[in-house]
Amino acid sequence: DGSIHYITPEKSIQIQHNLGADIIFAFDECTSPAEDFRYQTEALERTHNWAKRSLEEHDKLNKKNNIALFGIVQGGRDETLRKKSANFLKSLDFDGFGIGGSFAKEDMQTAVRWVNEILPEEKPRHLLGIGEPEDLFMGIENGVDLFDCVAPTRNARNGSLYTKNGKINIMNAKYKNDFNAVEENCKCYLCANYSRAYLAHLFHGKEILAATLASIHNLYFIINLVKKIRQSILDDNFFEFKKEFLKGYLKS
Repeated sequence: DGSIHYITPEKSIQIQHNLGADIIFAFDECTSPAEDFRYQTEALERTHNWAKRSLEEHDKLNKKNNIALFGIVQGGRDETLRKKSANFLKSLDFDGFGIGGSFAKEDMQTAVRWVNEILPEEKPRHLLGIGEPEDLFMGIENGVDLFDCVAPTRNARNGSLYTKNGKINIMNAKYKNDFNAVEENCKCYLCANYSRAYLAHLFHGKEILAATLASIHNLYFIINLVKKIRQSILDDNFFEFKKEFLKGYLKS
């Protein structure tokens, strides 16, 4: 409604506790990569101060709940600040750690590696806002355990669907009379029941069902991919699986 609200670290934690989430995050400032070193440093100090306040409020409220609180590593693209943040948060009693920030793809892997060399292995690491298939491999290879991202459902709403051979745009004319499943051998609700042609028809007709079915498929694809990655780690062939998958997925 356009009204102004003042949110403190304490208020943020209270809201998250009231929502009943299983994992919540400390209040932080996610800076733009365009900010200079001075601002990045000031923002990091705020984030660290808020982390302590978030943890104190969480400890008060968690006496009657069983909620995990993660601290968030920030520091922009600067290695010194990133490592400083990881070391500071490691000293606090968080249940796990989020890796935050706005990255270009070429910077992401390096920044993740910087902090995961410092963060304790026995606590989960969550890469915030990352969820494209190729990025999952990068994160997992560099010690990330958890991800969250709007990409699968945002792509789905715009008619972009994941397949082992890359994304397809279901709005393209060639799918109008394509009566195959979006992904052969996929067991999601969309692929088990409907064709590419039917989904294309729904999108062209601006039916709400189109986004729902496409979202079901993309989420199934991502979850199934992570299961396969997990199994490849157990089978000690992660790098072979990564190479094989990305060869097909990125060829388009």
